[in-house]
Amino acid sequence: MQLTEKLYWYPWQGRANNCNSIIYKGSRTILFDPGHVYNDFNEPCLETLRRQVEADGLKLDAVDLILCTHGHPDHVEAAGMVRKESGARFGINRGDEFIIEAITQHYASRSGKELPDLKPDIYLEEGELALDPQDSTGEKIQVIASPGHSPGCVCFYLPGEKALVSGDTIFQNSIGRTDLPGGDMGIMGSSVKKLSAIKDVELLLPGHMDYVQGEEAVAHNFSQIKQYFF
Repeated sequence: MQLTEKLYWYPWQGRANNCNSIIYKGSRTILFDPGHVYNDFNEPCLETLRRQVEADGLKLDAVDLILCTHGHPDHVEAAGMVRKESGARFGINRGDEFIIEAITQHYASRSGKELPDLKPDIYLEEGELALDPQDSTGEKIQVIASPGHSPGCVCFYLPGEKALVSGDTIFQNSIGRTDLPGGDMGIMGSSVKKLSAIKDVELLLPGHMDYVQGEEAVAHNFSQIKQYFF
């Protein structure tokens, strides 16, 4: 589903858990959070995403860069397969590398198949990520550290689209759980405060549930979350 000239939104609508995925098609084609290959109900998550993407005239094998908000398997498990198909580079924050190391073993025990390597090509740090240094338009993404759900959680702000890819930090009227390994409610509160201070956010694109559209709606969403949880 196309949201803006460059942004495409692919919500998960199956029975068991998987994340929403997002594609940004600019000077580089970026896939945010490719999700599971198969989830706990054995639903074909990656193939479902592939069909959704192709319905919009896009291709997973044309992805240049895979960026993940964090290392939980429902966000990152398919990254190795997409990288194998496309030759894309894969980036995640180093703080969640301990989670990634366990995913391949878990997938093999669950499915009896080997998962392509998930070792990152890029370790994401807070700051600006230039998509194409040769591009005179200076297209950039802002990487924002947002721990709390996991130690290596990051969000991505796309200034040109006024969009915040919020992973499992901020949802529609909610936040990600903090009771998993490395989670911390106090740190989550600091991350929410930092994200709420970003100006010009007209699209909030979370890892689960629906997106939030409109600057006032996004601001209200943050206000409600801070009032209820913090």
